[in-house]
Amino acid sequence: MKRDDLEMLRQRSITKLDDAAALKHIGDLIDASDDAYFERGADRALHLLEQLSIRELEETHGATAEYFRANAWGVKEKIASASSSVTWEHPAREEQILALSRAVAHPGFSKLHKIRRCQVLTNRANQLFAMGRLIDAIEGWRAALRIIPKFAIAHANLSRCLRRYGALLENDEERAILWMHAHDSMAIVTSTTAVFDAPYPKAILQTFATEAKRYADGLDIEQVRALFEGNPPSLGRTKAERLYRQWSLDKGLFLHPLNDLGAYPIAAFDNLHLPSISEQFDERPGALSPPAVIGFFNQIKQEYVSARYMLYEGLSSTKFHFSDRGVRLADTLDYPLHSLAMERVRTAYRIAYSLLDKVAFLVDFYWKLEKHPDHINFKNVWMVEGKKQLLERFRDSENWPLRGLFWLSKELFDEKLNSTTSPDARELYGIRNALEHKCLQVHFGWVQSYKLRAPGSPDSRRSITSDFLEEKALRVMKMARSALVQLALAIGVEEQAREENRLSGTVILSMPNYALDDEFKRRDPM
Repeated sequence: MKRDDLEMLRQRSITKLDDAAALKHIGDLIDASDDAYFERGADRALHLLEQLSIRELEETHGATAEYFRANAWGVKEKIASASSSVTWEHPAREEQILALSRAVAHPGFSKLHKIRRCQVLTNRANQLFAMGRLIDAIEGWRAALRIIPKFAIAHANLSRCLRRYGALLENDEERAILWMHAHDSMAIVTSTTAVFDAPYPKAILQTFATEAKRYADGLDIEQVRALFEGNPPSLGRTKAERLYRQWSLDKGLFLHPLNDLGAYPIAAFDNLHLPSISEQFDERPGALSPPAVIGFFNQIKQEYVSARYMLYEGLSSTKFHFSDRGVRLADTLDYPLHSLAMERVRTAYRIAYSLLDKVAFLVDFYWKLEKHPDHINFKNVWMVEGKKQLLERFRDSENWPLRGLFWLSKELFDEKLNSTTSPDARELYGIRNALEHKCLQVHFGWVQSYKLRAPGSPDSRRSITSDFLEEKALRVMKMARSALVQLALAIGVEEQAREENRLSGTVILSMPNYALDDEFKRRDPM
């Protein structure tokens, strides 16, 4: 479109247009501005969307308007070349994730055409991927693929994410399996049955085909597939262990990268570990021993897997436990739920949430931020002491998974983000605060009248249903898992950078890092 035609399109008013026609005009303006790198057109589209928001839109139009708002901000990001920058904070990117999250949460989202729903979910996952939140991005693309299993653009972006995820792993087998899945997704994109949301230029389609061929040429796909699918490992020696491991697989709670692909038995183990760690001799004087960060990570990991099992026990328990016998409690006539099983759920929640702050302590320790120990938490470890300003060393860091940890903290604690991208973030914090410091009363799940009291309530007692607490406990457990995986990957990226920057001729001494024998995992192995 010529610039004069673009300017005429930009100046057109929507005052006399009905809602559908106004949305069509705004969508056309955004598309034309995108093609022509016309920022004034994107700004005008955002202005028109603000005008449209004053109207009482029907639900589908309201959800579509948020999708268009994200697209307009996408044009601004593209023009500013922010997508190629490593800068951690992007206003345009933040506005996109906000708008796309509002679209997904909108009452009209479920009424949109399935192509449009896939577009919204895919674009939101794309933004999460750009932020470094690879695990959440994978879940987002898979949500789109549950609507249209062969939605091409979701598969293309999922493929690229799995490729990059695999490149971060030290284990050759895990890397190969992730890359095999990356190949399979890209193969769907290039198949005749792929579902595209619009006609794509031949150059883009050729790029997809080239990527699929490169994946196939660089990997013996069938050999890796045989490794992945053949002779699945046992899930345990007893029925109880098998049930527990299957539940953990189904919920995606194993600390294993392959659990992000699905509930595959090969992923039914917590094999996530730190990469080889390097230290200078003068960093930690004293006895020759493994770097302290390894022991720190061990403890965080053990707390996670123990909390996961407590949660499983609490959720799966159907029998009265003898420890509850003879404990006299008053019947308060509001269907209270008091039992060892429920205390396990509550304890699992508290442990999982506390792991986020422990991740922050490890970030401070490993990256030598030297913050005051009493002031470190997952919210502020990234910031200048006492200020809402990102630390200089993080601002342009190319550590992609570490940036994902930062954005996870923003979703939880940034008021603008958590009210939209994670509307339950305040609930999660409120439950944790009540569990730790107040009186959180739990009632049977079918007592729907009991909900968490609003934050700031003067009443120190809070009431919640068991179903609600169990749902949020699973949510917190998945967040803790995501944080641990991203932390391990981030340390791997940092170690690789240190190795590349190490002066030639540096003398390096190695120390083997053996796995702790299961026999030493008893209270008193002697």
